[in-house]
This record gives sequence, structure tokens and C-alpha cells, in this order.
Amino acid sequence: MESHAPDIISGNPQAGTLIRLRGLYPSLKTALRKVADVILRQPERAIYASVNEVAAMAAVSEATVMRFCRILGFKGFQDFKIALAREMVIPSPRLHEEVDAQDDTALVRQVFQTSSAALQDTLEILEIGAMKEAAQLILQARQVMVIGVGGSGPAVAYAGNRFLLLGLKAYMCTDFYLMLMAVSLLSREDVVLAISNLGTTREILETIGIAHEKGARVMCITNNSLSPLARASNPALVTASREMTLPEESVASLVCQISILDALFALITRAKGAQSREILERMEKAMVKGGVESDPPQ
Repeated sequence: MESHAPDIISGNPQAGTLIRLRGLYPSLKTALRKVADVILRQPERAIYASVNEVAAMAAVSEATVMRFCRILGFKGFQDFKIALAREMVIPSPRLHEEVDAQDDTALVRQVFQTSSAALQDTLEILEIGAMKEAAQLILQARQVMVIGVGGSGPAVAYAGNRFLLLGLKAYMCTDFYLMLMAVSLLSREDVVLAISNLGTTREILETIGIAHEKGARVMCITNNSLSPLARASNPALVTASREMTLPEESVASLVCQISILDALFALITRAKGAQSREILERMEKAMVKGGVESDPPQ
């Protein structure tokens, strides 16, 4: 499979250090994950520790700590600590605190706060250049194939509907067999948008592998910037929802995916200008004619 993304995270490493670390955590090897565990559990202590002290706390070598910093996009451990210190000035909301099982208000508030924090974190690390590139690729494509399975299914359906409103030739696939049939017909003029939170789903990886063979451009929306899907996509649009251990976190992941799709829709709509309004008017007339909608009041 062709690989486009580097091992080291791109973008501004000074923004959202802990946010990005949580996203790539599932892809870290055992030794690097030990360093991540130390940082995530005690970020305040890590700020004042030396590289050999962090290595001792994680029971790894100093070289592993340095490798960890480079993967996050830093030149060295000192740069990493400076960025971490800046981030710790503003404390993160404690979203994972236990709530009273009988306190409905607290439970509902926690769900909303989880989604709100995930959206804010995603905006913090989102690369606007990558968003603009993705919008331009979709705008120029002969057709757009949107794929995803399982929990990404709702986002796939949403994307297909939104792109249709722009007059784009887009279709959605959440079934592996249909993906294989559809991807076999792609060409260099086509784009595949793969949506996967973890970026490791076998069906998605198999499909984009064939897409590369056909010469189609592959982009993705994922929560894991070091996943196989992110490595094989260009651009990769990264969300920042936390690891899905609670039901509300699964919802937060979907909210982030939908928000990125809405942002792409807005960028493409602005690029198409008056043509977008004409397309929407034609669709509205068709729905009125079909009896789905009534004539708007004069």
C-alpha cells in the first residue's frame, strides 16, 4: 500500500500536545506507550523532570524518550517540555470524573461537556491547509466515494447527503462487498474519503489499497494520526476525541467527524459561489414538484 504520511506528526507541535498524544496513543509501540503513560498521568511532574528522570519513571531508555518527542514533532525533550508547560497553563476540564448515578443533571452535563471538549480539541489541532486541500480535491474530482463501517456509518451517510446538495457525484459505501466493487471502477480523476476513528479497520485499508492501485486520491478523517489509514492518506484530517471507553465519547467522535464534514461543505460551497445556490434551487423545485415540499410563501 502506498504511504503518504510521515512517521512524525506534521503541523504546529506547539498546539495541543496532550490532545495529539491521546489520538496517536493506540499506534505507539510498547516502549513509547510507557513514556506516554507517564506524561498523561503526571504532565505537571514531567515539566520539571529531566530526560533521564522521565526515562526512569517509564522504565525505558533515554533514547526512547527522545524518539517519543520526535514522533510528536519536537526537536528534543526541552522543546517538548516548553510546549507542555504552555498547555498546562490552562487546565483541561475533568471530563472523566465519576458522576453520581442518581444525578441526571450531572450525567447530561458530562455528555455535553465531552462533545464540547472534543470539538474544541479538534479545532486546536486541525490543519486548515489540509482542510483547504481536501475541499479542492473534492471539488475537482469526477466522483467522490465515501467509505466507512460500523460506528462511522452515520458520518458516511451524512457526507454523501451533503455532497449531493453541492451537485457533486458522490456515493456512500458502508458494506465491504460494495466497496470492493465500487473501488474497482475508480480512476485517477476520482477521490476516496475514508472515515474511521481508529484508522485500523481491515475493510477500509483493503479498499484504499485498491484505490491507490487505480490511481485514485485517498483522503481520510481519523482520530489516529499515526494509523495505517492516516499514513496512506493525503490529506489526513485528524479529530481529537478521546479513546472511546465511555458511551459519550463514541458520540463525541461522531460529532467531530460531522463538524469536519460541515467545514468541508462550507469551503466547497463558497468556492462554487452562485453555482451552489442554483443547484439548491433546482433541488428545491424538484422536491416541490414531487410533493415532498410545498411552495415557499411569496
